Amino acid sequence: MILVALDLDGTALNSSGRLTRNVAEAIRQRAESKNYTFAFCSGRPMSGVSPHAQAVGIAEGYHVVANGALVQNVGGEKLVEELLDFSDYQELTAFCQEVGLTCIAVNEQGARTSFPTINLGTLEFCFLTNNQLTVCPIEKNAQNEKYSKLLICDNPDIIKQNKSQIEQRFSQQYSCVQGYPTMLEFSKKNVSKGNSLAELARYYGLSANEVFVVGDNGNDLSSFELFSQSIAMGNATSELKRAARWHCPTNDEDGVVKALEIIDDFITGL
Repeated sequence: MILVALDLDGTALNSSGRLTRNVAEAIRQRAESKNYTFAFCSGRPMSGVSPHAQAVGIAEGYHVVANGALVQNVGGEKLVEELLDFSDYQELTAFCQEVGLTCIAVNEQGARTSFPTINLGTLEFCFLTNNQLTVCPIEKNAQNEKYSKLLICDNPDIIKQNKSQIEQRFSQQYSCVQGYPTMLEFSKKNVSKGNSLAELARYYGLSANEVFVVGDNGNDLSSFELFSQSIAMGNATSELKRAARWHCPTNDEDGVVKALEIIDDFITGL
């Protein structure tokens, strides 16, 4: 058996955020075989992963979600759970209030913010993850709350202008990745897609040589660094393409279909 870890946005999904018929069928056919196990490996929480997992028949398996903070299945069973505390939410909220940005906290109950102004990044996150946003003053949140991730959201140009400052301030304390131009995502230190994917591989009893990863963006780099059998999308960042063993067409060209064919050919040639 091999494990194929697929990113969602920019990889399995096209630029309209849709799973095309060709990609869905390519995954579904292989998932029905005992030779393949699939896991979506996404920055999204499970609410944004579940519909796609169900659509291709892999909902019963485990998925790496929230950039690795959780490894769980659609039923809620968890293999990995690395959560942030309320004090982390307080800290990022205070920083955003200082510099005029917006912070969102995410857990299984949904997404919340203490900022009443809704920007493009906030809207995009809620749309991608099928979440409604609750606006609540931070002092009214329970202090024992836990979060799979925190986000700083805004328009792409504002995120770009502030990214360096944010990373300098928080990179020693949190794992910080950018999966979308409109948001920076924070997890517990050392949480990553790659580390959680390694835990999932161990759960399945697989070696690194039995894991294949497909992705397009910076939050996939940790997986590419840990698993050499990696495939970068045609629309991937330059950094990810340099780290990849193989390349395939873009997500708007059903590149995952070609990626799976590359994996088929590699396995056949062993």
